[in-house]
Amino acid sequence: MPWPLPTRSLFWRAFLTFWGAMAIILVCGMLFTATVAWYRINSLDGLNPASLTHDARQVARNHGIDGLQRWVQAMDQRYSALKIYVLDARDAEILGRTLPARTHDWLAAYRAATERTPRADYLQPDPAGERVSWWQPQLLPLPDGSRLLMLFLPFDSSHWEVLGLSPVALALLLFALAVTAPLCWALTRHVTAPLTQLRQATHALAAGRLDAQTPPKLAGRKDELGLLARDFNAMADRLKALVDTREQLLHNIAHELRSPLARLRLAAELARRKDERQDVQLDRIERECERLDTLVGSTLRLARLGAQPEPSDTLDLAGVVSAVVDDARYEAGEQQVRILWDSPSSVWMTGDRDSLASAIENVLRNALRFAPAHSAIRVRLLIGVREACLEIEDRGPGVPAADLDSLFEPFFRSASGSQVPGSGAGLGLSIAQAAIAAHKGRISARNVSPQGLSVRMELPLLI
Repeated sequence: MPWPLPTRSLFWRAFLTFWGAMAIILVCGMLFTATVAWYRINSLDGLNPASLTHDARQVARNHGIDGLQRWVQAMDQRYSALKIYVLDARDAEILGRTLPARTHDWLAAYRAATERTPRADYLQPDPAGERVSWWQPQLLPLPDGSRLLMLFLPFDSSHWEVLGLSPVALALLLFALAVTAPLCWALTRHVTAPLTQLRQATHALAAGRLDAQTPPKLAGRKDELGLLARDFNAMADRLKALVDTREQLLHNIAHELRSPLARLRLAAELARRKDERQDVQLDRIERECERLDTLVGSTLRLARLGAQPEPSDTLDLAGVVSAVVDDARYEAGEQQVRILWDSPSSVWMTGDRDSLASAIENVLRNALRFAPAHSAIRVRLLIGVREACLEIEDRGPGVPAADLDSLFEPFFRSASGSQVPGSGAGLGLSIAQAAIAAHKGRISARNVSPQGLSVRMELPLLI
């Protein structure tokens, strides 16, 4: 089985949908992250930690803690990407805010460095002209001689630290949900909608609507769901054909049984008179019983052919034809009819020997029934690349052109055939067609010139 194209397989559609969503999330996430980073860097453009420290110390000297509180609040409103924390001697923030987790490490490192290098006065000269790092705590003097500690937190994400997330990570998560949700819904809809249609068709079939079919759009799909829909339609058609055939068969059987039963009833009434014709009536009853037995046997045989599993034995078609021809030649000799058959070399195929021999025998005996005396029946086996063609041609009266299409229907008898004594109930060719169909073959008939009928059976070869 060829590997399905990417767009015609549910696996590839799900695979491409997943990786398409991942690609969208990745590209847009990178763009979003770069935009946020650019905004933060740009928002701090022109700011210098040394100048900010200088301004803070000036405010602390001149206005004390109240002035620092107003200065910090003003800086927070002006620069959203920068947070400034000012701690007193007890490490309490002057605005009552909770310190972010990352500042604790900086503060601990600063305390440790201070203990290793104690100084009487840790105040440094005014840093306006010095290089100061964003991550270096700075001391701020107050008018009363006490000192405060100022910490910078650039590119802050402290509002989200209680969740363990940064605003960028949370935004990316929400964006990923926004991208994957509609794609997952579309993919699920792509699968569940056809399954719902298939389920409705199944319920209709189970309710007795044998003409139930899946929508044409579903059956036209090129993926696995389309294959399933087409298989369902084929199953429904096969089931409808079987049920219709059985109903037609029952109707035909009922019709065919009326005539012999009527004759049996009449012969029984005449036999009760016990006159000199009683033996004749008993013989008539025996013949009608034999006809009924043959009719019932042929009907059961036709029904079994329609329900039997697919044949799987390997056999020689030429050998099967030769065996049937040899048996038929005994009967043909009594009718002064020749059967022309030249057996070719072995022709191998997969099938059931009994049902195939029965099909060939029914066609050959039908030809014998209508072949005139001193004529010949020609049997030919033509070998093609993928199939073999068996032709059985007689020189009988043929069949009216209007009846050729109905020739293989159960209980059908043409006008010319019904006039021939012993022409049967019209099941022989139906049995042949059922057997050939079980072998995935075809059977057809045509009139030949100047007169006669040719039945052609085409059967697949073993490749």
